Amino acid sequence: MSVTNKLVNFIVETTYDDLPTEVIEHAKVSILDWIGAAVAGSLEPPSKIIASIIGEMGGIEEATVIGMGFKTSCLNAALANGVLGHSVELDDIHEKAIIHPAAPVVPAALAMAERENMSGRGLIMAIVLGYEVAIRIGTAINPSHYQFWHPTGTCGTFGAAAAAGKLLNLDEKSMAHAFGIAGTEAAGLIEVFGTMSKPLNAGKAAMDGVMAALLARKGFTSSTAMIEAERGYLHATAGEIDMGKVTDRLGTDFELMNNIFKRHASCGHTHGVLDAVLEIVGKHGVKADDVSEILVGTYPIALSTAGEKYEPRTPTEAKFSLPYCVAAALIYGKVGLEEFSPEKIADPKISVLSKMVKVSVDPDYIDARLGPANVKIRTRSGKEYKSLVETPKGYPKNPLTKKELEEKFRDLSSLVFSDERIEDILETVNNLEHLDEVRDLGTLLCG
Repeated sequence: MSVTNKLVNFIVETTYDDLPTEVIEHAKVSILDWIGAAVAGSLEPPSKIIASIIGEMGGIEEATVIGMGFKTSCLNAALANGVLGHSVELDDIHEKAIIHPAAPVVPAALAMAERENMSGRGLIMAIVLGYEVAIRIGTAINPSHYQFWHPTGTCGTFGAAAAAGKLLNLDEKSMAHAFGIAGTEAAGLIEVFGTMSKPLNAGKAAMDGVMAALLARKGFTSSTAMIEAERGYLHATAGEIDMGKVTDRLGTDFELMNNIFKRHASCGHTHGVLDAVLEIVGKHGVKADDVSEILVGTYPIALSTAGEKYEPRTPTEAKFSLPYCVAAALIYGKVGLEEFSPEKIADPKISVLSKMVKVSVDPDYIDARLGPANVKIRTRSGKEYKSLVETPKGYPKNPLTKKELEEKFRDLSSLVFSDERIEDILETVNNLEHLDEVRDLGTLLCG
């Protein structure tokens, strides 16, 4: 059986009862975490632009656009919510796949579940399978894929197609065609990081995955060997491939359990550094005014993605500027949404401190994909402080607690929803497997 067929068979044959209890519980936490990011993201400029275009286009009211007060077609809802959920850089990550799996998968599944009037169990099932597909494909082709391609937009399209296809109850033949369609749609380049097009990658992946599933159900054909074919997606977009990682221990190990939840509102490649900086500040009371130099040792991907951007002009650019994020952590003691306001980005103190940050690759981290960092802060008074972070907070081996994640959700959702609405959403997601109609959740999220 080919790699594509093994993956297709797994998606079609797996039932809700096949999911371990801990996977179901973790899926609900992942959904809640993404919802919080999407609610906050509804206030961001990229989300407002997408919503305005969708509003102008009209369309049948099938699915909710979160926090925007309207419904639209499932395709447009997947697009909009994909952008919303990735706009504030607080959605989840997977280390080996270098992907934000929720960003394309959850909006695709939510839109299709509303359209088809599915139950909470159906939504959980689809999301777990979508994560599995997106992450496994991402793991097989990274880190070489990441040199040019944004896995959230590329591999995420396959995950979104799997989630939507499961909700449409596609058979094996149709699911294989859905993957073929997804493969010829999937795109997203690293070049757009720091611009509004980064969250667009997630939105397009969600929408294209939904489109792939809908087309396949109608009999639309494509390659049925898109994953492993010599001219298929993996060979076309990666210099190095480990095909076995797509199906190894499939159905036994669920990659959703290796999810990373973010506590800083910035690019994931900054998080190890920020944890180290904040540890130094917390332990030694270092003040920004006394700093003379900050030396950062990190891994190659972090350096190329965020380490060399010293003068961000917009909130989006600042989230991908490691020097800016370090300066913000030293001055404000945290790196949340408010630290990326235009006023703080324009603060001369931030600019001066940013220029004291020197980022280089640590030889010990040459093969790392995400996470580790060491920081050395030197002060004008001649003191030197060091911190080494191998596993940032929020990683599976250093997790945020469920209580901490629920507080994160409350903080983000409070930007849009009332306390009563927030608690209703929280209760609904915590008991999602007992929800008869996902449309009820959609109503709560509509705003």
